[in-house]
Amino acid sequence: MRAATMPRDSHDPAPAAVRAVQRRPRTTLICLAIAGLVIAALMLDRAVSIRPGAAQRILVSRGGEVVAVYGPGQFALANPWSESLSVIDMALATTDRSAPDRGMPALSAEGHAVTVFGTAFWHHGEEADLRWRFGHIRGDADLMPPLMAASVQAVLGRTGLEAAIRDAAALQAALTEELRARARALLHIEVAAFAVTRLDPGESFRQVVAEREMGRARAASVAASPALATENPNAVEVERIRRWDGHGIIPDLPPRIAR
Repeated sequence: MRAATMPRDSHDPAPAAVRAVQRRPRTTLICLAIAGLVIAALMLDRAVSIRPGAAQRILVSRGGEVVAVYGPGQFALANPWSESLSVIDMALATTDRSAPDRGMPALSAEGHAVTVFGTAFWHHGEEADLRWRFGHIRGDADLMPPLMAASVQAVLGRTGLEAAIRDAAALQAALTEELRARARALLHIEVAAFAVTRLDPGESFRQVVAEREMGRARAASVAASPALATENPNAVEVERIRRWDGHGIIPDLPPRIAR
């Protein structure tokens, strides 16, 4: 005998539970898809992309070591959790020390104090230089100003101040070569030029020049004195006293030119 079919209670919770179980895989798939999109967005956000023509290099490092260097037109993806990016501007850079408070003091070959003002023009080297700098120089400290000051002292220390003032082109060429050698050896960067904008010789040199010019003027004046053309010794002595500037001993007059 066939059992009678019992009518299903409309309030039976079993169908709702079944539907909930059926919806769980779809919900899980949606969550996984969202997570995948987030991860993809993070990856794309850290993508190494440099447009053609840009004067840049991008260093990709992992664990403190450079694993790749990319230039204009190249494209790559970097792992945002294990790799870091460093953007290097390869355009010509300047280090300016021409402001009144940024002068570079030095001593000339004669010991005169002098202050040099100028600007250095430089740029990063090749890929090997970028890798070397990343491995040997940490931080963003600007090391060019102290190198410029050291170059100024080295060049002025072996150059007479008067010669440096008289031949500015030779001084600038010597400073460029000195800075270029130091920057290449210590920083692995290329120096294009060290342009001198001003040179302040200082008070000691100004005093020496003033005393020298005063002595020349005094000697010329004494040489043209009428006292030198006379045989009267008193006239010569009076001329000596008249030409004396009041400092030190009274100078002797040049000997009279025999006629």
